[in-house]
Amino acid sequence: MKRLPARAIAVLFSAFVLIGCTASRPEEPQATPTPQPDAAPETLVEYEVPQDINPYTGMPRGENYPLGRRGVAVMINNVRAAWPQSGLNSADLIYEVVTESGITRLMAVYRDYSAMPVVGPIRSARDQHVQLMLPLQTLYAHIGTSNIAAQYLDLYKYTETKSIDGKYRNFYWIDAERRKTKGQEHCVYTDGPTFAAAVEQFGLQVSTTYEPPPVFDFVRYDQPARQLTGGEAGEVYLRFSGYADATFRYDAASGKYLKWQYDQPQTDAADGGAQYGADNVFVLFARIDKYPDGVLAHVQFGQGAGLYFNGGRYERVRWIKEDPASPLRVVDNEGKEIDIKVNPGTSYIAVVADEQIENCRIDGLALEELFGG
Repeated sequence: MKRLPARAIAVLFSAFVLIGCTASRPEEPQATPTPQPDAAPETLVEYEVPQDINPYTGMPRGENYPLGRRGVAVMINNVRAAWPQSGLNSADLIYEVVTESGITRLMAVYRDYSAMPVVGPIRSARDQHVQLMLPLQTLYAHIGTSNIAAQYLDLYKYTETKSIDGKYRNFYWIDAERRKTKGQEHCVYTDGPTFAAAVEQFGLQVSTTYEPPPVFDFVRYDQPARQLTGGEAGEVYLRFSGYADATFRYDAASGKYLKWQYDQPQTDAADGGAQYGADNVFVLFARIDKYPDGVLAHVQFGQGAGLYFNGGRYERVRWIKEDPASPLRVVDNEGKEIDIKVNPGTSYIAVVADEQIENCRIDGLALEELFGG
């Protein structure tokens, strides 16, 4: 396997070692304790948890907040033929990770599934997304699954109670006109009323007596935003593979980073064709190889380096994820393992192969140029 170039390691990692990239995870997931459905899950967060926020955005809950009810994570196709997608700008969180053959897939997370707009096109589950979904305590919507993802869903008691697989239980409709030009894989959608009806029909485990912990240590929404310490970042370029890369450009008017991919704006058909944008952008580097089938991507979670972008600025961070059910933590770059303060708002999280660090650019400068490596 190609190893991370020495210069890039020296530049981005500086004072710490990428411990999470030193050991391979076996193909079969190992059984671990599963949170009880009527008790708060054990978490590793060490900061005070506010009681009045959406745990996925850090924003105030609002009048119709779904207290005591799970949100949902929906798998969305992201190959070129699947564009335009729907529901991106309404998501609280979007995760993008390579799945196979260089292509990426999105997982869009909504705290209130009943308020979802049209969302799709919906695609199958992959284990890297399942591991990112588990600590969020959401329902999980997908059509089909890889074998390893199915094993994780079984191990964590999701298959029958919290996961809804469209191969067996209908929670969607097919856009017949789009099917004529796009094909079967790119025409399947759901929305809030349709999904809520399916949840009730199939008796999914919706109710909880606890709120999921915040995904980040958010700055209070009623306090001034934190200015990131690394410097200005008007444009961010990252490369997933030879097939997929992405560019984010900061839009001062909206305060969001707007996304381009495949040399065109990534738009949301459910939002009038508006370009997708997020308040927070995280680029997290991990070791990514392949499972023994030689096709499916294998993301080795553990620890790694990363970058956080907000408000037209950036800073270097580290990330930690100790096991499939534990939260993805974004911590300081000094090795103190203190969760960084994240400004409230929507977030986009990319998990990128560590060998692609040398292809990441901020305002046109490679990281080794920017950091003086």
